[in-house]
Amino acid sequence: MIQKSDLEGWIDFPTLESKVENVILSSLQEPESLLRFLFCYVSWNGYFGSGVATLSGKIGRSQSVFIDPDESFLPAADRAVLIASYVFDAARDEFDDSSTIWRDTHRCLAQALLKGCHQFFSKKTSLDSSTLYRSPFWLNGLNSRVAQGYGAGSSDDALHIFRALGYHVGSELLADKEFSIIDATLSKRYPKLVEFLSEERFVVGDAEHSGYAWFSIHSGHGGGVEADHFSYAMRSVELAFQFIDAPLKEEMRHHFSEGFQLFARDHSDFFNQVHGEQI
Repeated sequence: MIQKSDLEGWIDFPTLESKVENVILSSLQEPESLLRFLFCYVSWNGYFGSGVATLSGKIGRSQSVFIDPDESFLPAADRAVLIASYVFDAARDEFDDSSTIWRDTHRCLAQALLKGCHQFFSKKTSLDSSTLYRSPFWLNGLNSRVAQGYGAGSSDDALHIFRALGYHVGSELLADKEFSIIDATLSKRYPKLVEFLSEERFVVGDAEHSGYAWFSIHSGHGGGVEADHFSYAMRSVELAFQFIDAPLKEEMRHHFSEGFQLFARDHSDFFNQVHGEQI
């Protein structure tokens, strides 16, 4: 029911990618503007892992929604947890990245990046942490919208599940693109910063974490974890449509599209607002 070509037709990808590139280039003008951008970006991204976990549980609880028509033994016919398992693959990495033997949550890796960047620039210029890292009201609002997008507080029914699946797929698809753009831009414009972050480790919580791992594993130039998560998400969508009642499929496609475009709206709002912080 849903193909990648459908997603590409629902939003203007070239415009979104151009916006991301313009924002990151603008942020590179001063150390403070780059740190401000990274702080906001790390904050916003910090809510998606919990959102994915919320969606996994939401789908898993919906045993009466997803029924295998080929299973005659009714107690073995619900496929909710199977569908949820492909969403949970992303949550598994968010809470403990599979590429390392350590307890590297993506939140810890993001905090190590920000901590390393602050350390790098503080050697060269005086930084006021009280203003640089103050969360703006618009960011607080966007962070709340992540929880809503992933279905927190809504009913565990087909409508809200498919809308949240659309939001999730949008997040994974656009994140892969934006991480790749940011990684490429930083590597080209700030190679010494990237070298410093790649070589150093920073204590966050009870462990040391690589300063650049967060970007390197998410970027399509490195580990490409977002691309993997997108593939898992699309498999969950495929199964969700396979096991929903046939008369509901067209309606659920509509709600999925709504969720996808809601994420595109939030994505656009983030980069518009964070750009406003720099001008």
